[in-house]
Amino acid sequence: MDEKLAKALLKIRNNHLDAVYFFTDLKTGERFVEENCCLPEELSAEDSDILLLLYNGPFVVAEDMGKIINFYERIMQGTKEPICMEEIETHFHMKNRNGEIKLFSLSCYLETDAEGLIISYVGRLRILKQKELEEREILSQFSNDKNPAIFIKRIAAFQAANPFRKYAYIQFDIRHFRYINENYGTEAGDKILQYINDTLKVLCDDNHLFCRLTADLYEVVTYYNSREEILEFVEMLDSRLHRCGDIRFNMSYGIKVVDGTDVRYRKSGDEAGLAREYVKKAIQMKVAFFEDSLLEKIVKSAEIEEIEDEALQNDEFKVYLQPKYYYNGETAAIVGAEALVRWIDSQGIVKSPAEFIPVFEENGFILELDQFMWESVCKILRSWIDAGIHPIPISVNVSRSYLKRYDIVGFLKNLIAKYRIPIELLQLELTETADSPETILYANKFKEAGFTLLMDDFGAGYSSLSMLKDTPFDVLKMDRSFLGKCLDDDHGRKLVSHIISMSNDLGLEVVAEGVETKDVADFLCENGCNISQGYYFSRPVSVEEFQRIWDI
Repeated sequence: MDEKLAKALLKIRNNHLDAVYFFTDLKTGERFVEENCCLPEELSAEDSDILLLLYNGPFVVAEDMGKIINFYERIMQGTKEPICMEEIETHFHMKNRNGEIKLFSLSCYLETDAEGLIISYVGRLRILKQKELEEREILSQFSNDKNPAIFIKRIAAFQAANPFRKYAYIQFDIRHFRYINENYGTEAGDKILQYINDTLKVLCDDNHLFCRLTADLYEVVTYYNSREEILEFVEMLDSRLHRCGDIRFNMSYGIKVVDGTDVRYRKSGDEAGLAREYVKKAIQMKVAFFEDSLLEKIVKSAEIEEIEDEALQNDEFKVYLQPKYYYNGETAAIVGAEALVRWIDSQGIVKSPAEFIPVFEENGFILELDQFMWESVCKILRSWIDAGIHPIPISVNVSRSYLKRYDIVGFLKNLIAKYRIPIELLQLELTETADSPETILYANKFKEAGFTLLMDDFGAGYSSLSMLKDTPFDVLKMDRSFLGKCLDDDHGRKLVSHIISMSNDLGLEVVAEGVETKDVADFLCENGCNISQGYYFSRPVSVEEFQRIWDI
């Protein structure tokens, strides 16, 4: 054994008899495994690369394999990028040849060069004692990895050491963690939290402080040179935090950036948390920075939420109708309408739907608003029937946000019965992103109940022509933005023409939304789409104004 190896082993051999030690020099390739009674029989001293053996071998139980992968890849990353840590540690379960499973502790003490790159390491592998297992269990159940109050002190010292740098507070948690506990059990949830904790221990060096604040909520504080650097770290972290065993999960990240002289440590963390909460409500977002514009959105959302119930009770929400016209190139006649909501407060100020609809979809109030709209439309249809007017169908929107947790089909059937409305007069619009299995299931239920279904906003998202093959929908509504993009050139015009032709061949009626010019109306008519709605024909209007232009 050479002098370097002897010194490396002596450096940490305080309790040599309860563990097996190994050494790797990444520059020379020299390796050594100390063979003693603590070396698991599944591992051999002849296989001198213990880490690679664990990384590739079948010994580690499946649910802990991610920890070993993170551990090994972090060390390999440290050979290419500077690392500011002296030790990496993780715990994992290994099964022996008799099928017995034991919990092991794996540590590597790192030696780095002047640039901070790992050049060698001494590793230690040992079985945890019963007392350590009991203490570990107690800690995982009753405390965080680090006390948040102590964490604040560590942040203060961290920033004070270099107040001229910029720092990022990165707060993150698991989306729908409650459902993981409900579906898989709290024991599985605890394993996921332990996996995240172990992963952070491996990935976070001395320049990345971390703490589990509570439950599944974590925070990392680090200095940075650019936003790209922060996002790269988050991306690297997220690539590790998406699966534990057979359970997949997604994270939400909020980031607040501050100067090193900013001592509002708790406030900075709270603002990162506000950005994280904002991300959780936005389905397609994963990361958000807290900035003044985000604060404005959060404040506006809070203001809307505070008055939403009162506004509904005070009849501030109004039904507006946008006519649907049959257009033959020369004349246009109203053949239907879409019901749209307008919020006109007690002072006569009109709030934009773009301002309040996303808030309602996030907080669940959209269900109450939709119920109000559905019943209001039924009342309108009933009033026409009672007045001897031959009614036209009115379509109403059905939000995807409450499909799973509410019997909409039953509610709508009860409304039809209550107001004695022919079912074909109340048509239902679902967005084209409703090609998910869950929403298609509900669409089939609507269809079985006898409702007419409209696929709203076709072309606005990830539309697929194949979805039209076995669709339960009766009507396809082409989105205004889709038309706007396609009608600018010959290829786009051909695409629209073929979609209309194919839809008609499949027995699907086509309605165009957002028609604003005669040229567009004429093009659609010439290519087989005779029903349109949009400002060229009429903007959404009050029920009274609708009845006036309908001339009844």
